[in-house]
This record gives sequence, C-alpha cells and structure tokens, in this order.
Amino acid sequence: MERYDVQSNLYACVRFTCQGWHCWPDAPEKRKYLASSHRHLFHIEVQIEVSHAEREIEYHDLLDFCQEKFVGGDMGSWSCETMAQYLIKEVASQYPGRPLLVSVYEDGEVGAVVTYSSDPKVEITP
Repeated sequence: MERYDVQSNLYACVRFTCQGWHCWPDAPEKRKYLASSHRHLFHIEVQIEVSHAEREIEYHDLLDFCQEKFVGGDMGSWSCETMAQYLIKEVASQYPGRPLLVSVYEDGEVGAVVTYSSDPKVEITP
C-alpha cells in the first residue's frame, strides 16, 4: 500500500466509558437536583499528538493507561472540566511534551473539552 506524506498534525485517539457519580453543591435553584450525588455514564475521549503515522503510541496501551487513571466511582463534586484536567495531567506525565485534548461527557450528551498545549509554563491543576 502506498504511504502518504501529508503536512498535518497527527493524533492518536482513544474513547471509553466509565460509570461514576458526582454532584454540583452550588447548583442554581433551576438545577437543584444536581446538588445531590447522581449517576452518569461518562464518555471520555483522549487525543494526543504523535510525530508519525506508524503507531508511535500504541492505541491499546494509551487506552489501558487512561482507563487505569480514570476509574470513575464517586467523583465527589468534580465537574467534567475538572475530570478532563485531571486526565490531562496524568497523560501529560506519561507522555510529556505533547499537545493533548480530553473530552468528558455526561451520558454522551453534555460535557467539556479541555486542551493542553504541552507548554511547560502551563500549570495543570484540577
């Protein structure tokens, strides 16, 4: 098969789901039901930049690592944004110096996307 050399940014991507509970203690009156702990099936996607198109980072290794770090369960009052920041910090520690994007959705419907530029001056604090 012919190989293509195209000027582009390449990303290895993994997706998985994880059951968890969280709450929003400061929920406004209209959404007061979110102040109590409630269950979601979180949908997580991680994208990490790679330097070539020949599995620089093995997808299954990346998936295993992300699933080990994002175990779900009781997430306390963490928002989807905080969960994504946490996972970015873990992935950036394992695979340093690379741009990352992490998405965390509640039940595959609503959620957050957080990007990380790999700039060492950027502080990651969930």
